[in-house]
Amino acid sequence: MNDLMEQPLTNLLAQLTYSPLYIITVILALGFLIFLSGEEGCLMFLCKIWAWVHIIIYIFAIYFYITGKL
Repeated sequence: MNDLMEQPLTNLLAQLTYSPLYIITVILALGFLIFLSGEEGCLMFLCKIWAWVHIIIYIFAIYFYITGKL
């Protein structure tokens, strides 16, 4: 547990690029934005925010993975 706490946040974010569960989450988020883009309502608005947050986190993870900044 201490080893995980000592790793920098950029290193932990870079590990999300090849995490299968997070890749599935991002695919679901993209599918939600593509197929349910015309829906309206409060719950749909919150789900759209959820999807964009996961996509932005994944873009940051790809950036830190490619640049290797630790």
